[in-house]
Amino acid sequence: MTIQHLHTFLVYPNKGAAEPHAISGAGVPLEGEVFDVLDDVYSATDRECKIDISFNRAADGEAANECRDLLLAYANAPSVATGLPLADRLGIHTTRRSALGLLFLAVGTIDQETKVIVARFAANSGILANENPEQLTVSFIKQVFMRSAGAYKAVAYQGPLTPQAFWSGKAVDRQINSREVEVSQYWITDFLDSDFRTTSAQGTRVLAVAMRNAARKSNNIKVKQEIAASATLAPNLNQQVMTGVEFLEQFALSAEAKHAISSEFRHAGLANEQFRFSSEEFERQLPYRTVELNSGAMLTAPAAEFDEVFERGDANEAGEVTYTATGVEVGVKLTRIAR
Repeated sequence: MTIQHLHTFLVYPNKGAAEPHAISGAGVPLEGEVFDVLDDVYSATDRECKIDISFNRAADGEAANECRDLLLAYANAPSVATGLPLADRLGIHTTRRSALGLLFLAVGTIDQETKVIVARFAANSGILANENPEQLTVSFIKQVFMRSAGAYKAVAYQGPLTPQAFWSGKAVDRQINSREVEVSQYWITDFLDSDFRTTSAQGTRVLAVAMRNAARKSNNIKVKQEIAASATLAPNLNQQVMTGVEFLEQFALSAEAKHAISSEFRHAGLANEQFRFSSEEFERQLPYRTVELNSGAMLTAPAAEFDEVFERGDANEAGEVTYTATGVEVGVKLTRIAR
C-alpha cells in the first residue's frame, strides 16, 4: 500500500496563545525526496506502530469523538481544506515546549481498505517550510534532515472506510528520548482524544499482581527486598507511560528479581503492553508491606510508609536485624495471614 494523497501543515504552538498563529497547508507531490521519506514512514507503520490506542467515546457513552470525525472527513475527501481542521486541533494542544512542527496526513487504499497516517516532525528536522500569504511550500534539506529523519511520532488507522471505521489505531513515538517528555499527553490524550487500549488501571493492576506473586513465591530474601523497595518507590511514577519491562529497567532490579516478576505475567505480551501508571491502583493492589522474621515476628505497615514506620538496624554477622517502631497503641488485631 502506497500513498495516494499527501498533505502537510505548518503547525504553530497555539495552546494558550492570546493571538493564535494561523496555520497553513499544502499538497505534497507524490515524488521527490519529501515524498520518499513520508512513503517510508507510511510503509514502516505496519511494523513500527505497536502502541494500541483507541478514540475515547463521549462522556454519555455515545459513539462520538470530534477528532475521529475530522479524521474520517479527511479520509473520505483528502485535501488541504479537510486536513486543516486536524492541523488547527493539533495547534490548540501544542505548547511552546513542543514548538513548531510539520504535520503530515497521508492516505492510501488497497483491497477496499483505506490506510491513513497522521505524523508529526519537529520543524527543525530539515524539511524547509516557506510560507507566504498565497501558499505554503516545502523542500528537503538533505544534510540536516537525514540526521533526524527517524525522529517523528505517528499513528496509523486502517480498514474499510465506513462510518464505523477508525475507532482503533496503532501509534509509534520515535521522539520518546527527545526533550518532548510530555508527548503522550498532548499527542495521544489531548490532540487525538484517545487512550491506550490497555487502560491505566488494567496495566497497573497486572504489574502489581505480578510483583506481589513474585515476592510471595521467591525463596531469595534479596529478591524479596528488591521487589519491596521498588514497590515503595513506585507511587512516585504516577501518570508516567511505561510497559512492565520498562518499569523493571527503571528500578535497575537484578536479573533474578526481573525474572521472578516477569514469570508472573500471564503471558509475555502483557509485559510489553504500554499503559499509564496509576499510583492509586498500585496502592490498591499492594496496600501493605510485611516483613517476616525467623523469630515469628511479622511487621506490617502501608507499603509507601514502611521505612518511616519501622527503623531497620544493620545486620549482625549472623544476619540478624533489629526493627524498632514507636507509637501509641490504638488497637490489637488477630488476623489470618494469607499465604
